Amino acid sequence: MSLTLMQIGMNTADLPGSLDLFSEAFGFRNAGGQLISGDIIQIQGLDRTSRALMWWLVGAQPRLQFEFFHHTQPAQRPLRADWTPADLGWSRFGIAVAAFDHAVSELAKRGIAPIAGEATVEGLRRMAYRDPFIGVVVEVMEDGPALRNLAGRTGGPALVYVAASVSDLGAARTYYEDVLGLPIATANPIHPPGSDALWGLPKARTEAIVVNAGGVFLEIAHYASPEGRPRMADYRASDQGIVNVALGAAHRAPVEAAFARLAAAGYRPPFLVDAGEMLAGYITEPEREVEFVVIPPPLEAALGFAPVSPFLGSRR
Repeated sequence: MSLTLMQIGMNTADLPGSLDLFSEAFGFRNAGGQLISGDIIQIQGLDRTSRALMWWLVGAQPRLQFEFFHHTQPAQRPLRADWTPADLGWSRFGIAVAAFDHAVSELAKRGIAPIAGEATVEGLRRMAYRDPFIGVVVEVMEDGPALRNLAGRTGGPALVYVAASVSDLGAARTYYEDVLGLPIATANPIHPPGSDALWGLPKARTEAIVVNAGGVFLEIAHYASPEGRPRMADYRASDQGIVNVALGAAHRAPVEAAFARLAAAGYRPPFLVDAGEMLAGYITEPEREVEFVVIPPPLEAALGFAPVSPFLGSRR
C-alpha cells in the first residue's frame, strides 16, 4: 500500500477568518478542533512549552483534511513583506469548487481580489488570490469533468494540488520518487505553460515535476527567475504559511517503511508520536517538510476527518 496525501497543514494569522472564508466561500465543512501543547507539540520541532489551537475542515475527499494552526507560544511571525510564491518552501495550493461565481463573490465581499484576473483551462475558469490570513497563494479552480478526471474523483470542494518551490529539482525528485516511493507524472497534468502569470509571476522561468500522491498532486517547481529565496534562518514551524503536507495510511506498515527509507537517506523526525495504532512524525528539513502519519479508520472522526455540526451562523 502506498502513501497518500491526507492533509495540508497551515498557520493562519486569523483562525476564525480562515474558517469563515473556506467554509462560506468554498464549502468546506467544520470537522472540529483541538489544543496542541506539551509533549505532542514537539512533533513540530518546537519545545514542550509551546501551544497552539488547531482546527480542521473537510471537503468531498475521504481521509483528507485542511488543518489550520494558530500558535500563541511562540507567537506567530508573518511571512516576509516581499514574499513571492517563488520563495522556497510550500507556497500555494489549488482547490476545486463547483460554485465558482459564488466563491469569487464571497472573496470580493471580504475585499479579496484576484492577483491577475481569470484564466480558462479546458473550458473551466481559474483565478488565484493571496490569502490574507495564511499569506500564501490559493488557486480557485472551477470544478467540472476535466478536473474531476484529472484527480480521479467526483464532486467538490476538493484539494487538487499543493505546490512547493525548491532550489534543486533533481534532489527533490530523488526525495519524492526514490525515498518516498511516489510516482512522477510524465507531463504536468495541472498547469499549461504560462500559468505562473495567474499568481503574479508572468515572466517566470520554471521547470517542475508533478508527484501523484493518491489522486492529489504535489507540484514541485524550481524557479530560475525569479530565483527562489530560502526561508528565514530562524524559521519556526509556528510561522505563518504552509507548514507541510501529510502523507499517510490507515495502517502502520507503509509509514514505518517510509521512516526506514527516510532514515537511510539521512532524514529523521525530531519527535515521534507513537501510540498504539497511531504513528506520526514531521520531517522538518528545509524543502523536505512532510509529515508522515498513520490514521486508523476508528480514529478518523476524533482527528478531524469527518464533518461535525456547521459553524454557528453559517449560511451554507
